[in-house]
Amino acid sequence: MRKLVFVFVLLMTSRISIGQTVEETYPKTLWCSNDTFAIKFKGYSQLSYFMVSRKDKISPGIDAAPNQYATIYFDRDSLRLNYNNHLPYQHNIYVNFASPKGKTTLRFHFNQLYSYFPAAYMEKNMSNIQFDIPEVYELANILWTLSPSGERAKDLNKEGAYYQRVAAHFKPYLKHPIFRALDFSDSLYANKYYDFRENSFAFNFQDPKLNSSNTKILFNGPYYYVYGDELADSSLFGKLKPLIEDFAAKSKFKQFYKNNLDYYKKEIQRQKELLPIKQMWTWLEDQFPKTKYQSYRIVFSPLIGGSHSTQRYSTYYNSQWFGENVMFVCNTDRYDRMPDISEKQKEGLMSGIVFTEIDHNYVNPATNKYAKLVDSIFSNRSVWAKKGNNSDFYGSSISVFNEYMTHAAFCLYILDTYEKSIADFVIDKREELMVIRRNFIRFKEFDKELIRLRQQHKDLKVVDLYPFILDWCKRQV
Repeated sequence: MRKLVFVFVLLMTSRISIGQTVEETYPKTLWCSNDTFAIKFKGYSQLSYFMVSRKDKISPGIDAAPNQYATIYFDRDSLRLNYNNHLPYQHNIYVNFASPKGKTTLRFHFNQLYSYFPAAYMEKNMSNIQFDIPEVYELANILWTLSPSGERAKDLNKEGAYYQRVAAHFKPYLKHPIFRALDFSDSLYANKYYDFRENSFAFNFQDPKLNSSNTKILFNGPYYYVYGDELADSSLFGKLKPLIEDFAAKSKFKQFYKNNLDYYKKEIQRQKELLPIKQMWTWLEDQFPKTKYQSYRIVFSPLIGGSHSTQRYSTYYNSQWFGENVMFVCNTDRYDRMPDISEKQKEGLMSGIVFTEIDHNYVNPATNKYAKLVDSIFSNRSVWAKKGNNSDFYGSSISVFNEYMTHAAFCLYILDTYEKSIADFVIDKREELMVIRRNFIRFKEFDKELIRLRQQHKDLKVVDLYPFILDWCKRQV
């Protein structure tokens, strides 16, 4: 077999960038005398076969990766398609084929990535739990807290010595133009806050040395998407990056971060004390056995108040998926400021913040199996959520149900894990939070029913209780 390997930078008749996607067309038509060609991806032994006279328009592809390629086999020749773009962007290659039975154009694509974990990262973090306050992420939290929008906000942690240090250090720089760019109306606040804060997680300073004056910020992975409709470089944070870099340099942010490293380390240690992540992880994968993750990462800032979120990432590695859950949460201040509750009560309450983010990664996929039924029940929104406060953020009927289910699953976890007095205390607080503060008005009844169902069906996993709890929900509408 003759093997033809082409380098597309030189041989493509056209190379067009659409956004960050590269579109290329191979200049020659590939002749297939037997009307058949095959494709094999790097790292895979299996061939995928196609007919030139095909009626379908299947467009094969594989995720982008460094040095990724696919090989087309036709007649006695072959053609290698190389990924020729920068991570995480898509690369599309069009190849024309002809045979005695017809013609076709193949659109081959290297898919855009949401994340790409190098092998060393995956090996280091397999079954690992990370807690950290990332440098660029903390810069974003400081900027937002001091911005006009942050000044008016009520969901930030603007109490304590750390906030005072932030305010004092950065006060001389409050006229920087970055702050004019972070002034949004109340109606836009929530979306802009997450767009700015969460997407900052996808960026890193160029020079990791904390004593460096280099404040160049790079979009260089391993995370490329966090929140919104586009990759993080197109987010509010990404668009404001030149102003953010300028602010970081002029305000000596890296020196501030270095000066507070001991404080950050204490905060991380306290998170570990009140967040038994491994215990939650084990319980969830026992109760939702079809969903498995290999890594957890708890990302937080001392300036976050009550706005939390989660995101899932994965990379295919060694013939299996490496999946990582990332949780964005507050620190422990809200409960450490309560002198009259015990350490175990604090642990239970703090666990609720992270658990109800973690279990979205298990509950949401399980809900998809019942999506039509859930939609038919929870589309009557007024039965389940009152307008105002947090419930308005959940626009779809399925997202409302998932909030009910994730918080009720947490209550089951608490019952399984803590002695009755602690469990009763934590569950009462969770039900009060959901009904009174978050306006999920039927949560207490929902929670009591799921607890009853669990006690009635002790041989079933939580995921197996879906038909029973949905039948109860249907009778409430």
